[in-house]
Amino acid sequence: WNDEKWSVEIKGVSTTKTKCYLYFKEIYIDETLKQTDGSIGPIPDLGSGRLIPITISDSEKPSDVTYNGGSLGGKVRKADITTDWYNYSKQQWANAIILKDGEVDHYKPGDEILENVIESYFVWIPRYRYKLKNDENVYNGYTITEIGSVGSISEFYERYPNQATSNIFDIQFETKNDGVKAGNTKDTYITHPAFTTFNSNGFWVGKFETGYNQNDSNDNVAPNVSTWNTKGAEKNENKTEKIIIKPNVYSWRNIQVSNAFYASYEYIRELESHMMKNTEWGAIAYLTQSKYGRCPNGTCTEISINNSEYYITGMSTTHAPTCGSIGANEQCNFYGGPKELSELESGDIKGYYLTESQGGSTTGNYTGIYDMVGGSWEYVMGVMQAGANDVRPSTGCDATNNSGFIGPYSMSSGENSNGLSWPSSKYYDLYDYDTSTEQYQRGILGDATKEVGSFYKIKYQISSYSGERKIGSYNADLAYFVKSNTPWFRRGGFNSDGTDTGVFAFAEDYGSGTFCNGFRIVLSP
Repeated sequence: WNDEKWSVEIKGVSTTKTKCYLYFKEIYIDETLKQTDGSIGPIPDLGSGRLIPITISDSEKPSDVTYNGGSLGGKVRKADITTDWYNYSKQQWANAIILKDGEVDHYKPGDEILENVIESYFVWIPRYRYKLKNDENVYNGYTITEIGSVGSISEFYERYPNQATSNIFDIQFETKNDGVKAGNTKDTYITHPAFTTFNSNGFWVGKFETGYNQNDSNDNVAPNVSTWNTKGAEKNENKTEKIIIKPNVYSWRNIQVSNAFYASYEYIRELESHMMKNTEWGAIAYLTQSKYGRCPNGTCTEISINNSEYYITGMSTTHAPTCGSIGANEQCNFYGGPKELSELESGDIKGYYLTESQGGSTTGNYTGIYDMVGGSWEYVMGVMQAGANDVRPSTGCDATNNSGFIGPYSMSSGENSNGLSWPSSKYYDLYDYDTSTEQYQRGILGDATKEVGSFYKIKYQISSYSGERKIGSYNADLAYFVKSNTPWFRRGGFNSDGTDTGVFAFAEDYGSGTFCNGFRIVLSP
């Protein structure tokens, strides 16, 4: 059945006459997403069949995955889209996959799809509007508060409560036919800007940080555990065919933003593939900080950190760290874990198929998004203007430290004339120029920067370590805005950054390739 042409297509028939019986069943629509008048809401768009809808078991492991002991899950089956394969009110987000061969006809609903044929996993973020917690001018008036030495984050919270434990985002799902809500005062609703740029009913986001296929032949997406290693995923190139978005692979790092963007852009053009924008990160963060994510019962739980210092995707510690980045691998900030893929069962950090890893998901279960906290920092397409009087986006700091895009530097004279062309402005968020990381009023409503204040500059004094950090009031996540010499945003935090990491963490960088910066892919059908 060709649902675009609304007709039958007969394939592989050897006789001259064939009789077909067609039985149409109504597709499942999550009541949570339906509009108030009962009409269809922002349901998952499977991109004319390119994406295969799936369910993920929390009690069965894939048949082609070997683990010894422990509680296991993660088995993938093709979903029957006439049944409840997702339910946002129960924190069950819609998941889909893309196979390496691009085919979708191999499987019928209920069939297991083996891990070694899956190229990429994606999670659906439905279009929504959210209620502003303050007037926009309140957010624009935030300044940073300096605090003396504190011995722990818990001590800090005794003085300044963690807003993330109970400050829940009020979200209402909508479709693009509902128009755009443009509130800017307290208790008014604003359509999240991540959905307006592409005028979409939602977007698919990579379930894991983008990985790098280290096999010699890109036809095979099954990791070779004897030859893959973390250094092999550090490649500054825009080879789209190397993209894999899977658990238990090495995150693709050490890549300039321009190469990360064009590898993402060419991935699946018909589905508007692109590198994640800063506002799209914000849309995921707010949905996570709602009753549909980590706040189902009026209080919120923090996503556990991916503490894998070798950048293995889908990993999670069994508990959130309790101290900031202290430069020492103490229990309150433990990081480490397996170095090789063959060692995934070792240590306090759990591999994806061990069910304890679900604490690292945006939903606390297998249907959520992983690696949003820790793992590698993730570059996003959020960039500052090149100067106070130059509204063009900055390519980076200078000729040595830049994104690889053509254009002006923000910290030195001259321009990069040998780089890659900038894409259309809809593919990036542009921010005002400044020389300070504390000018949070430059944030965009919805991008999870200025709305996660108040902001603090605190001095840690933990064991023999002392250091200063700028943090927001949501989970004490790191909060450094882009500035003149570091004009590019990165999100989520680093595997050894302790409680500085988080879904609300943001910091600045050059846009150049570094060993700790990766990226993530979005589809906007």
